[in-house]
Amino acid sequence: MISDRPHGHFLLVTLGKNWWMIVARGALAILFGALLLLRPATSLNVLVAFFGVYALLDGGWAIASALWVTRTPFAAWPVLFEGAVSVAVGGLALAWPLVPRELVLAIATWGLLTGALEITAAVRLPRRGAGYWLLATGGVFSLFLAVVILILPHAAQPSVVRALGIYALGFGALLVAVAFSLRRTLPAR
Repeated sequence: MISDRPHGHFLLVTLGKNWWMIVARGALAILFGALLLLRPATSLNVLVAFFGVYALLDGGWAIASALWVTRTPFAAWPVLFEGAVSVAVGGLALAWPLVPRELVLAIATWGLLTGALEITAAVRLPRRGAGYWLLATGGVFSLFLAVVILILPHAAQPSVVRALGIYALGFGALLVAVAFSLRRTLPAR
């Protein structure tokens, strides 16, 4: 059974000890989503900048949370790689003046990759508490964002902004729920 693997227990402990960093990532996503929903007529340049900054900060926090507790970072490799993908896409969004189609593809790629990595991290967690299914739900939500964004390239820009804002709010709320669930399921010392 996947939940009996020692790496799954180690990942649970690593993420559980870093619960506050997961809450920070969730709060960042909620802030990003609220900002977009309050400004649905955001220009493309501003949207690219907002997304780039969000992805860089989120990726940095993910990498830090994967490395914070452990001296063996590859025990938490899904979180580490998710952070690396976010940093790379965020850097791309800030360094390269994207045109609308390329922005849509960059966000969709980010959603596909981070969703797959979140689901991989969830599968590796022991089946204690709600943390594993909440994290998997976050991964499915990221995959859903990618599909929605790919459907919207011909939609008006406010539709893309709203879709990204709704995703960020939902994903942020899921991350906060995951953090508190993981904190509750930490093994006793």
